[in-house]
Amino acid sequence: MKESKYQVLNWKRWKATAILLKETKKELENTTQAISYSNELPGGSHKTIYEKYNKLIENLDKYDEHIKMYDTVVDFLEESITKLLNEKQREVIIIYSNYPNNSIERINEAVKKGYSQATFYRIADEAFDILDEVLALKNRDVEKNFKSWKRKFDNYLNNFF
Repeated sequence: MKESKYQVLNWKRWKATAILLKETKKELENTTQAISYSNELPGGSHKTIYEKYNKLIENLDKYDEHIKMYDTVVDFLEESITKLLNEKQREVIIIYSNYPNNSIERINEAVKKGYSQATFYRIADEAFDILDEVLALKNRDVEKNFKSWKRKFDNYLNNFF
């Protein structure tokens, strides 16, 4: 599967996940530490539940990391769609993303917008080819990034020991 197609099919889910993480973080920020464990509470697992809850509250910075990752991917994808694709290609990609797991509904929506099945998939393939130019990592890019990472890691190890 093309990288751009994979990202378009997951676009809405990733965006929803980022929103959920932001809402959860906000709720946790507004929560004080969980109620302390008390021997008066029935059952034995309450202490571990409260400890886990308190740990979630203490590690809110992890939410920021995940939110930033999702936002970066989603923003880059949306910007690429907006700047690189023409109006028809954008419309087709949006239809594609709205029905990621249902090709029948996707085609029905495309027909409602005036596209035949063949035309819809031809325009989608063109759009995916354009998006792949910026979204898909090439082997040379992966090798270059790996070599850069390896140098940084080796330097870190040399300085650490």
